[in-house]
Amino acid sequence: MGWDRELTEEEAAANEQRIEEMNRACEDALKEPAPEPDPHREGIDWIRTQGDDLRHPLQHRCYQDAIELRRKVEELGLEGRPDNDLNHLVAEFQTASAKLGGALTGIARGYGPHDPAFTVAYLKRALNHLHKAQAALEAVAPRNLLPNELVGETRQQLFDIRETILQLMDDFRGQTNP
Repeated sequence: MGWDRELTEEEAAANEQRIEEMNRACEDALKEPAPEPDPHREGIDWIRTQGDDLRHPLQHRCYQDAIELRRKVEELGLEGRPDNDLNHLVAEFQTASAKLGGALTGIARGYGPHDPAFTVAYLKRALNHLHKAQAALEAVAPRNLLPNELVGETRQQLFDIRETILQLMDDFRGQTNP
């Protein structure tokens, strides 16, 4: 890799010049204003959170639901319990939210979707983690680890998010077909 010797003056100068060019390019990129999302798509492609961040409504809902589940698990004194199914439920729900962020944040921030097929691939990854969360919930439910009301509420949230992901996937697939 060339690490076993010191750089010549020429090589060091060339490296320094490349670094300066990259820094200039990054500074120039930061000066460019971010595009504003289409105001007609508010509530569809984007929402503003309480912290004034732009998020896709589905990603935000999944994030909020996952955080609320984690909070309720903590309130029940179950966090840190050596229960793989419960830990998987919480972790997979949160991971699904992160994957949705990867798929949809560009849309929310006004950059538009990636290639629609690329977005579908990202949504599939989120769906995979959501399915793992659903499976973990069904493993936890019969053991009465969580109150029935919380199990039912979480089951419905996961189902609703799943249906919305599937609808988005169909929408993006429609954009790829002529």
